[in-house]
Amino acid sequence: MELINLTSPFHCAHIFLERIPLKSDRTAYTGMVYHFRHGSMETSYLDLPGHIAETDDGCDAQNVNLLDYYRRKTQLLRIKTPANQEYGITPADLEKALNGREWQPWIVINALGSAADGYQPSRRIYLTLEAVDYLARNGVKVLFSDAWESPRLDGVFLRLFDAGISAVCNLVNLDKLPADREFYLTMSFLPYPGKVTQIPASLIAEI
Repeated sequence: MELINLTSPFHCAHIFLERIPLKSDRTAYTGMVYHFRHGSMETSYLDLPGHIAETDDGCDAQNVNLLDYYRRKTQLLRIKTPANQEYGITPADLEKALNGREWQPWIVINALGSAADGYQPSRRIYLTLEAVDYLARNGVKVLFSDAWESPRLDGVFLRLFDAGISAVCNLVNLDKLPADREFYLTMSFLPYPGKVTQIPASLIAEI
């Protein structure tokens, strides 16, 4: 068995250390307490449909079932895209990458090869709306990908969430996943209070 960490390091987080002296008649030591300040997109994260107000289904960090994200069978679709030019991923690309395997509710799309992470400011490689509809028709419920919206803002996330598909963004090591067989993914996150629908997450692939 091989384990691959897909979790992106924090890009920008402010950490404040508080030293708390603890003393009694028996001992004395200093506790180290850390205070974190960061945005929800600073590491890998889960986008629930409620990340867009118009598609909010009521699911958030407090009521999402953590067990639903444990050791789920997953397929990787490795998409070959042209270098240095804009390209929209189509249903034909998805089907070709699936290569006769069965669709799974959890799908990973790797369209940027060995890029350090899934962040591409230019949005050069993106999903077409037809590809999103195709994923929905094939029963995809959670999509992990390094390609999302186009430079024109076609509404990829709106279409995904409207179809009940959650998105997992800002991943690393997707190029290390096997494209020829199923594997298992486990995702974990903290039960943030309040109405939080974009949740920092840790992800481990089990090969």
